[in-house]
Amino acid sequence: MDRLKQLDRFRRSLDGATSRRVILISAGSGMGKSWLLKQFANEAAGRGAPSVLIDFSDGQAYDVLTLVRRFRDSLGASHFNKLTVAINEATAPRLVISDNGGGGTGVSFGNSQIGDVRIGDVAGRNIIKDNLFIVQADNPLVIQVIEDRITQVFFECLGELEAIGPVLFLFDTYERTSQFGEGWSSNVTDRWITRELLTRVRDGRLRNTVVVLAGRRLPSFGAEWAEVVGMLPIEFFTQADVATYLRENRGLSNLTDIEVQTLYSAVQGSPQLLGIIGDNLEQAVRPGDDDDW
Repeated sequence: MDRLKQLDRFRRSLDGATSRRVILISAGSGMGKSWLLKQFANEAAGRGAPSVLIDFSDGQAYDVLTLVRRFRDSLGASHFNKLTVAINEATAPRLVISDNGGGGTGVSFGNSQIGDVRIGDVAGRNIIKDNLFIVQADNPLVIQVIEDRITQVFFECLGELEAIGPVLFLFDTYERTSQFGEGWSSNVTDRWITRELLTRVRDGRLRNTVVVLAGRRLPSFGAEWAEVVGMLPIEFFTQADVATYLRENRGLSNLTDIEVQTLYSAVQGSPQLLGIIGDNLEQAVRPGDDDDW
């Protein structure tokens, strides 16, 4: 099914017609969360709105640097040249970390200022290339200084981008950002997304950004989030939905009402099971080729 109600609510958020710009989708396995997020991404693409979709089941370890690089590459690297310069400055081998003769830790990012572009930086057109290095520092305070600097520049670039039009962040399998299977214990990814990205949306510092969190479990949000957070439920399919899906979407127009009722009882409205049955039925009625064996 097309999930028209969910798509309509999402469009209202993207259009700025509602204050609900942090959308939560919490549902069990096989309910179509990933499919719906892809529809949201397609809707944004059709409008020319930049979007990024991260599925946390991909096995990638997301620290701050990995996150912002992924955001930049998906949203359009040319809009984040200042960020790339900041990353290169923070991760280049010339980075010097010293204790200033015992008087406290100091961080030097070289002689260049953020925004400086040197010959050799430009990879093509107006995009500055990333040196793809990582932050190398043992002192957690130094790492925090570097991450804060990169975060600041990222949101400066994002603010300029959303001044042009809406920007969409989509996060799937969000339960993977909790350290434990029961309850909710944020890992570094969820802490950054909540404290940096979502908080800026809530406080009005990002007025044209929409964020969607989807997962089997999601973190809870207090009363201070009430105006900006919206729950988007995904219901099981009804028998009428099953009939429409099989007859119209799958081309199984010869199914009788009794057969539809039997299939509905078998899948209990589960989108995932319905898709599997649809595949099998469609394959069964498809004319075979002479070479089938």
